[in-house]
Amino acid sequence: EKILALAENELEFCQKNNIQTVSYFDQNYPKLLKECTDAPLVLYYKGNLNFRPKTIAIVGARKMTTYGAKFIQDLIEDLQSYPLNIVSGLAYGCDIQAHRMALDNDLPTWAVLAHHLGKIYPAQHKVEANKMLEMGGLLSEFSSQHVIVPENFLQRNRIIAGMADATIIVESAHSGGALVTAKFANDYN
Repeated sequence: EKILALAENELEFCQKNNIQTVSYFDQNYPKLLKECTDAPLVLYYKGNLNFRPKTIAIVGARKMTTYGAKFIQDLIEDLQSYPLNIVSGLAYGCDIQAHRMALDNDLPTWAVLAHHLGKIYPAQHKVEANKMLEMGGLLSEFSSQHVIVPENFLQRNRIIAGMADATIIVESAHSGGALVTAKFANDYN
């Protein structure tokens, strides 16, 4: 009975917050992610799952340099004419720059979040997150029952890498989360 009550609460939470779900067994589950051995069985999302043929992950340091910002801007401007999606993690620095440049260049962009979709973290990126719902959206494997813990951010990086045909690390500290994403991308081939 307790599990059924939790499920009912989750369904109610999703309806109240306009959150949809997609199962690993559904046709519109991200195709490349399905090939990963540790793909989540269920993804929560806002936006649409109409992915273009190719997806590029762009991640990097939270303390982005001027060079990093310009590199992302130039890269996305160069990619604008291709039928692809940009995926990142909505974090400070390189992640939000990738989302902003994708939006500015009319490329669908997806943020993979490390928490449930009932809130946006960091809150300063709420404007971009809302714009992303028109062309792309927000994804998470975390239900409303999960609290935000640091480990979630590393765990979500596997989804970023798993969704992408290519992962670009713009800048990273020696122990940065972007390097974890690069390791996942390498492991997923």
